[in-house]
Amino acid sequence: MNGSFQFACLVAAAPLLQGLLRSLRAKLQGRPGPSPLQPYRDLRKLWSKEALVPSATSVLVIAAPGLVLGVALTFAALVPPITVGGQTTAVNAVAMALLLGLSRFVLVLAALDARSGFTAMAASREMTFASLTEAPLILALLSGAVSPSPEAVSAADTPVAGVLAAGALLLVMLSETARIPVDNQETHYELTMIHEGLILEYGGWQLALLQLAAYVRQAAFFVLAARMLPGTSWLTLLYIAAFALMIPLAERIYAKMRLFEVPQLFASATVLALASIGLRIAGLGTW
Repeated sequence: MNGSFQFACLVAAAPLLQGLLRSLRAKLQGRPGPSPLQPYRDLRKLWSKEALVPSATSVLVIAAPGLVLGVALTFAALVPPITVGGQTTAVNAVAMALLLGLSRFVLVLAALDARSGFTAMAASREMTFASLTEAPLILALLSGAVSPSPEAVSAADTPVAGVLAAGALLLVMLSETARIPVDNQETHYELTMIHEGLILEYGGWQLALLQLAAYVRQAAFFVLAARMLPGTSWLTLLYIAAFALMIPLAERIYAKMRLFEVPQLFASATVLALASIGLRIAGLGTW
């Protein structure tokens, strides 16, 4: 699978992945739940509606959805193809982290420009968590670029290190995609919103762009985590399917953590990423 085809499939299937996660979560909670195709319908409905923004705001509020979607698409384009040996390079690892930081920076500025107390509260929490997630994100991505010798080492040669790196990425993804136990996508309580609070003032086609960006970013994280694990292209797809089952199951078992407990989760992700890099450098990733 070449990079262009994977990018097209990732963008097209991103809303479907979100729909599957919602449907599985509902089924595990004993509810019928929405159709897996519901995100496509939501995007179509929002795109047909007029966008309204708060008065006396700058052009950044209008431009932010397009910028955030552009960053998400670029992030997805940097994901290594699902082929054996397609590891993340050191340059791509730093670029991915910087792209996510740029997206967050633009969205936080737009939220502050809306002059709402709830969006400002969400922006503060978003930046606090961002300072804790950037280190494990970069370290986990760099783990795929570290080799104990001048020759490149594929994920198949370092299964344990790959599992640790994938675990770190999945923990970071909980924050980047607003999932339990860090955040809750389905909450409508302003005092607990983080990511949803940032886009509280958006509607219409602007909200559609922001939601599509979140879907694409989530799908990219799934593929990145799967690429850290050993196996062929078909096995990588099975890993993605396993992640799609694990995330709703975790949301069914665990409750949303208190804010002062969330740093412990990111500390665990940092330890996993550092352990992965250490095993690769020492050449012990095949344990």
